[in-house]
Amino acid sequence: MAAKDLEITNIERLRLDVPFHPRCAQTMTIRGSGWSVVDLYKVTLGSGVVGIGETIVGYTWGSTTDEQTARLIGENALDLLWDDSLGAGVQMALFDGAARALGVPCHRLLGRQHREVCPVSWWAQDMKPEEWAAEARAAEEQGFTTMKVKARPWNDIDAQLAAVSDAVSPHFRIDTDFNGLLLGEDVAAPLLCRLEEKYPALAMVESPIPQEDVAGNAILRRKIRSPIAMHFGQPPVMTAIREGVCDGFVIGGGARQVVSEGTLAEHAKMPFWLQMVGTGLTTTFAVHLGAVLTQARWPAIPSINIYSHPLLKEFEVTGGHIRVPEGPGLGVEVDWDAVEGFRVDDDYSKPSVREIHTIHWPDGRQSHYPDGGYRGEFLDAKLPGFLPGVWLERRLDDGSDDFGREYGELFPES
Repeated sequence: MAAKDLEITNIERLRLDVPFHPRCAQTMTIRGSGWSVVDLYKVTLGSGVVGIGETIVGYTWGSTTDEQTARLIGENALDLLWDDSLGAGVQMALFDGAARALGVPCHRLLGRQHREVCPVSWWAQDMKPEEWAAEARAAEEQGFTTMKVKARPWNDIDAQLAAVSDAVSPHFRIDTDFNGLLLGEDVAAPLLCRLEEKYPALAMVESPIPQEDVAGNAILRRKIRSPIAMHFGQPPVMTAIREGVCDGFVIGGGARQVVSEGTLAEHAKMPFWLQMVGTGLTTTFAVHLGAVLTQARWPAIPSINIYSHPLLKEFEVTGGHIRVPEGPGLGVEVDWDAVEGFRVDDDYSKPSVREIHTIHWPDGRQSHYPDGGYRGEFLDAKLPGFLPGVWLERRLDDGSDDFGREYGELFPES
């Protein structure tokens, strides 16, 4: 193969609006509306091979502009593979294209293959108990054996976990992400110990209290049974390892960052899960990374289940795992009919929609907010969290006069 066969001759960006699955559409519209906007990149090489990648516009570790990508024309794809500054979609497309041109799967360019199947998890935002139960049932029906959930102080965590436990098989596991909202070891330890005793399905706990609380996390880890996962880098990784603040990590980002952090985790003999949000394309790239990183033992979190379509012709999870593709490049086939159906203007962005958030307290009181600003009040301990019987109601503007009138009465200054 000549060097010119690997030269970039064209880069095309297609913007899509991939609908959320009806099961979680309202929640995702409120919590992550921009996650449905996808930039699909097609990188053409001198050999005629086309590599495909994607960037989730509203949630990505990195992106690039059309002007920046234009400057890549004429460059050799192999020289750019490990440049994380190119953003998710372009980097993924370069790996796909280069590997296709060389006739090898992506994981051959990422490292030495360690496993043939990679664990993967379902993902759910903060929801009502019956909605978590519906997500768990769907997860199990589609071959998943674990579900990571966003545990929040404005919901009754007992009711949520009970609903999931009743909805799925005994072997199904739940990983809970508190994003620091348990505030401190004094609150987290008794609550988590009680949940561990009551709900055998509870598996791992992510960021139960603020990650920078080194002493508190170290104490908490000694008091609970569940492994604690923390985002790599906060506190500094050597501090995390030395002080024993967690059992493993959450790792995400570009290929260079992921492989670097994953290699360090290997030396520390600490497992991690890959967190790379996207459709079937991102999920597949995460599988290729997981194939070469020995400590990628915990189920990856691609969040593919929030979308109504994976953008692939075939996508399968069996026994909580995805088989590592062995075909050239990513080793998957894009569903171009679906892609065309989701096409929008190149500068499209999701319109904002008015919201009414109502916290229903156990004593019957109600607190109203025009958005999710109450999170800060819980983090600052201005509101009591994780009370039995508390629940959050969220409504989107349906265009009715009744909604407009209520919104105006609740938030007259908006």
